[in-house]
Amino acid sequence: MNVHIIAIAGAMAIATTPSVSFAQSSSTSVPKDGSCPSGFKSSGSKCVSTGGKPAITKVGSCPSTFKSSGNYCVGTSNSSYAELRSGSCSSGLKTAGKYCIK
Repeated sequence: MNVHIIAIAGAMAIATTPSVSFAQSSSTSVPKDGSCPSGFKSSGSKCVSTGGKPAITKVGSCPSTFKSSGNYCVGTSNSSYAELRSGSCSSGLKTAGKYCIK
């Protein structure tokens, strides 16, 4: 009885998404997390500003140039800017709790 053993050697590629951390910054369009904040309307999976004011997902207390609205911090003016702090704030930004603001 002839027994043939065939060995298949090959590389198996597994597609993975790298774990990349992006700093979240305020924007006039934010991912929808429950109800949209005041001054924003629902558009699919996003909340879009109706007045041009930026928002950022709330992590703890909102920074001074933002006000709390549900799960978000909404800018008090169209020029308000905040980003989640990861270490030191970039040049031109100052620390405000868990955020960097202009």
